[in-house]
Amino acid sequence: MGLPLGTVVNAVFKNRKWLYVQTPHGNEGYVRYAACLPLGIIPTEAESGADPTPCWEKCTDVYPKPSGNMTDTEKLSSKSDCDVRVWCRNRSRDVASACGERRVDRLYLRAAAISKSRGVRQTLLVITSNFEGSGGNEIRVRKGDVVFLLDANVRGWFYVRTKEGAEGYIPTETAGHGFL
Repeated sequence: MGLPLGTVVNAVFKNRKWLYVQTPHGNEGYVRYAACLPLGIIPTEAESGADPTPCWEKCTDVYPKPSGNMTDTEKLSSKSDCDVRVWCRNRSRDVASACGERRVDRLYLRAAAISKSRGVRQTLLVITSNFEGSGGNEIRVRKGDVVFLLDANVRGWFYVRTKEGAEGYIPTETAGHGFL
């Protein structure tokens, strides 16, 4: 994608030596990674014999190295920049406040992950006819009862849990084959 010099874009992700970007006008495409700079960074004169790495990947910069999009799970399992023991000299106050923000973000992500695991959705079935369980794995249900569907892998049978906690099989026709 060709862009005029100085165009401000949003980087969506990095793919090797390319950035996928979006312009304010809605155009999207790939541009060379080395041709881009984060806002507010002016490139310094290249030192002789130095690697041609972008200036934002050097330790003297306050911006983190672009690492692409990460899922919440990846963010929780990755080490925060605040945890690194090797620090750049002349850290600014902005970097310290950014570390505090990252800690809050990590706490939020942990809390969100816990609430997701607790908030599991379950399918409810309304019993449409009485059933007296006769075998060891069958349970008794009455018309109008509401049960949790735990498994439907056995043809013609639902494995359910009652609100009292009893678990067992009932015929699918007892719960209207799962349809309300």
